[in-house]
Parts: sequence; C-alpha cells; structure tokens
Amino acid sequence: MFLLAMLFTTAILAQDGVGEKQSLCSFMNERNILSHMDVGVNVGTTGLGIDVAVPVGNYVRLRAGYNYMPRISMNTDFTVETSKGGIGNLIDKIDRIEEKFEEYGIDMNSESFAEYKALFDKFSKVERKDYVTMALKPNLHQFKFMVDVMPFKNNKHWSFTAGFFAGPSTVGYAENLEKEVLMLEGVNAYNKIYRDYPEYGINGSYLHRVGKEKDDPFYKHGLAGFCLGRFADGDMALMVPGEDASAKAEMVVNKVRPYVGFGYNTSLSGDKRWRLNVDAGVMFLGGSPSVYVDNVYKFDAGEIRFDEDGRYLSGMGFDIDGNYYGEIVRWFEEEEDWGYKYVGQRLEHVDVVHDLHDTPGKVGRTINTISKFKVYPNISVGISYRLF
Repeated sequence: MFLLAMLFTTAILAQDGVGEKQSLCSFMNERNILSHMDVGVNVGTTGLGIDVAVPVGNYVRLRAGYNYMPRISMNTDFTVETSKGGIGNLIDKIDRIEEKFEEYGIDMNSESFAEYKALFDKFSKVERKDYVTMALKPNLHQFKFMVDVMPFKNNKHWSFTAGFFAGPSTVGYAENLEKEVLMLEGVNAYNKIYRDYPEYGINGSYLHRVGKEKDDPFYKHGLAGFCLGRFADGDMALMVPGEDASAKAEMVVNKVRPYVGFGYNTSLSGDKRWRLNVDAGVMFLGGSPSVYVDNVYKFDAGEIRFDEDGRYLSGMGFDIDGNYYGEIVRWFEEEEDWGYKYVGQRLEHVDVVHDLHDTPGKVGRTINTISKFKVYPNISVGISYRLF
C-alpha cells in the first residue's frame, strides 16, 4: 500500500514540478500525502477485520486490510434415497433379509457368509430416517485493498470506494455431522452389496426364486444416495458417500473479487484520533458460485428400452426374461459371455450449479439460493485510531 502511495506522490511531484529548495516532507504535508495513518477494526458481512489507511492527497485515501469470517455452522437435512424413494423404508426391508435366507435354508451365521453378515449388521444399525444432517460452514478469509475518493471539497465524511478482495476460491463447504457417519457407513454397506449382488449374489445365493427377480429387494430399490437432479442430456445424478463414509460439497468463486461501494467517516473524539467508519457495497464473485461434489453416478433412469432385435438400449428395469438392467449393474449377453457386469462409473468434481438442473427437495432450494449470489453484499462498521 505504501509503495502505491509513493507512486501517487512521485506522479504528483512530477506533475507539479517541485523546486529544489522545497523539501519533500513539506510538499507532502502541504498536500496531505501520507500525513497520517489510521489503524482500525471492523465487523460486518465479511466477518471481523483490521484496516490500515493513509491519505494520498485531500481527495484520495488508500486502505488495506484483512477480513476473517468465524466458522459459524448452520445445519440442514438432505434426503438419502433410492430410485424407489426414501431409504428408511428400505432399511426395514433389509432387516428381514435374514428371515428370507432362512426360508431358503441358508444360514447367514455360517463362516462363509461372515463378510456379508458384517455388512448387513452395519446397515441394520442405521437410524430409521430418510435424511442426513449436514453442516454448512463459511470459509471466508481474505485480504483487501481499497481506494476511497472523497469528491466533496467541503465534506470529507462521505467517500466512493473501489478495490478488491483476494482470498481462497473455496468460500464455503458442507459436510455431514459426525453422528451421521453410522448412517453413511450403512449406505455404503448396502451399495457394496447392491453393486456385487447381480453378478455374484451373496456368496452365490439370491433373495429371489428363479424367474422372480422383480421380487428381489436389491433389484427393486437400486443404488442409494443423494439425488442431485439431472445432467444436460437428461441422465440422473446420484451422489453416494465417499469411501470414508462422508458426504461433502464445496462452494467456489473467483480468487480475486472486485468491489465497489461508498463509505462514511467521522470523528468520535475532540482530538479527532478516534474515528467511526461505515462501509457499504458489493463484492463481485465472478458469476454464480460453483458447488462441487465427488462420488457422483450418472445414469439413465428412464423406462427401459430395447431395439427391434431385443437388444438393450437404455433405461432401468427388466427384460422379458426377467434380466435386470440397473444404474451401475447390467445384464450382458454376448456370444462368448453372458451374465451381470458392474458398469458404474463415478464422476468427480461435478458442479451442481452449472452441470445439473432440476435438483429436488431441500438440496435444490439451497442450490437455487446459491446460484443467485453473483455479488456478495458488504456492510461493515468499524472504529479506527490515528497513530500520527
């Protein structure tokens, strides 16, 4: 900031043609250039801040500072569902799986079923609800540089301001509460079984009789996760928990954010050292913020379709033989190979705001609100002290 102030001074000196006999100090004092320094603190919509300000003439003031937003979180609930609705209903059905195995004469407590037994036990402990509570937290800490212009000759209280804020591009994020880890571990356990089930069954065993695939709970419900809406081509987007049983999102804007506004400055003491500063304006974020998520499956959730020769084209459902076609597992029938295959591909760094549309429920309402924030309002009040 002082370097810029000296550049201003040099320009003024060159323009005014200061004589050799006139000292630099007297010239600067006469023209109110770096004649004093104010240090202050402020609070407002950009958080808590500190400022340093110096004049570079009777009409211009330079300010630099730092603002930090305390990480105050706000909780909100996001629905966890399958293609057939909320996961709470699915939990009740999965709880009865062991009974169904017993009907088929299969002992889930045997050593050969140990791995799947552990997954079922993990899923059965999940709380009977259709949502996960997420914490929304700001991550706003940034430097700022401002130029205040006081255009009125006889009133130096009011000023017009232009400048910029600069800081990390990630300005906010959402993550699941710690108490929700058990729920997300259960969802992962279910999804692992669902992914492997059509191809391998549960240790070679299935929950349906031959020809009755449509009665199988895994086929009927499909993958579980957070529905995020649709891609531009109409395919569905479903976010699943990460391998560490977490659900996360981050909001990203430009690192450098231009600012325009106005301010008011007045003295609070007789010696004019203590001063009150008020600022109001807008910070330009560089368009609508992006909200990035990982672990997103892209799939066609429409009605199942086949060509004239009976070959599968797209969609989810069953063919006339009862073979299953899902989001990430699919029936293949080729000359030398037939059966179920895992075809799911997880996408990373999907922008929910710009890459998707028709995001449902509370997630959708949150995204719609975020997408409107192309500018961020700044209103702050501060107190400063004049050092010299």
